[in-house]
Amino acid sequence: MKKSLTASMLISVLYFLIMAIFVIGNPAGVSHMAIFIFRTLWAVVLTMTLFLILKTGKISKYRSLFFTIFAFSFILMFVTNLLEERGSMALTAEIIANNETPLCPIAIPMLILPAVFKNTLIFPTKLIGGPYGGFFPILFMWLVSLFTLGRGWCSWGCFYGGIDEGFSNIRRKPIIPNKFLSKWLRLVPFIVLTLIVVWSFLAMSPVYCEWLCPLKLVTEYPEINSFRSYLQAIIFISLGVSLLFILPVLTKKRTQCAFFCPLGAFQSLLGKVNPFTIKIDQNKCINCQKCIALCPVMAITENSLARGKVLMTCSKCGKCIEHCPVGAIDFNLPGKAILPQTNNRFFLLVKEILAPGTLFIFTAMVFGGIISGGTVPGALFRIFNLFANGSLLLH
Repeated sequence: MKKSLTASMLISVLYFLIMAIFVIGNPAGVSHMAIFIFRTLWAVVLTMTLFLILKTGKISKYRSLFFTIFAFSFILMFVTNLLEERGSMALTAEIIANNETPLCPIAIPMLILPAVFKNTLIFPTKLIGGPYGGFFPILFMWLVSLFTLGRGWCSWGCFYGGIDEGFSNIRRKPIIPNKFLSKWLRLVPFIVLTLIVVWSFLAMSPVYCEWLCPLKLVTEYPEINSFRSYLQAIIFISLGVSLLFILPVLTKKRTQCAFFCPLGAFQSLLGKVNPFTIKIDQNKCINCQKCIALCPVMAITENSLARGKVLMTCSKCGKCIEHCPVGAIDFNLPGKAILPQTNNRFFLLVKEILAPGTLFIFTAMVFGGIISGGTVPGALFRIFNLFANGSLLLH
């Protein structure tokens, strides 16, 4: 997976030019010089992350750092924006009635059947505009992620996937080993997905958001003013604390992503539209099973390893590739290479640049860079404002 210095630098320069357009932007349109500085800083950090991934081959190590920073920055920005706009994180009846609820991509699977059979959008958000863009912009972002990343969305672009990833990396070794984690846990997200799709269609309401979302612990929540809302709060807190904080530390697994999230299951089912896969070269594999032990979403089993494949729940995090002692695991694309077999330096350079792993990582970092381009610099600016004016809020 390691790339030459020349290939790593060329790809990183191209990446920085793209980030200069989508992250740094036009200085004339920036209201505060500090924001421009933080945007430039984040573009540099993103570029260095890509360079280090390519040059060292340590995909998961540097991706995880970027991913975790992005996730916690999103939480900071989301919460502070809500406090500035509304004075509270609570979803009042007025906000819901006015269709001003921010839409999360996790809600998308629940919206399909009501939209197709009832011609109704059951989530209380605007079609276009409103908080965080509305339905169609979020749908477009999700579709782009589906075709460019597939299930890789969960490791390169998900707003919240970095939370359980961050906590899963706290300990060097798990307290609860793999052997105590049942293989049937992988089926739970598909059960949750089926449940919420059917339940939401029957109730004509986004039930996952109303009752099961662990992320309500750190995002907007229903206004607590009744027994129903108290019960919802208890469920949100219990699921959030266990799935996002405690269990990732105990198991070193991404328990929210691997064992509960319905969007992860949805991405797994539709992930075939993304051409990138993970391939295990059986001629190189020594069956050390290190990849089985390390996979944070338990997407490699003894049976799949014997077949040279990973399960469809693989989130393309790169951890198995990074830690395989014999380099038997890598990204793959269908078809055969068309470049000639030669020792010519130019063709070898082109081969490096067009390798499946290089193309996927570049694509994933472009997607992640663009969607984090406002979030991380915005969070840095708010932290700067905290030290300068004593408040995370800008007004």
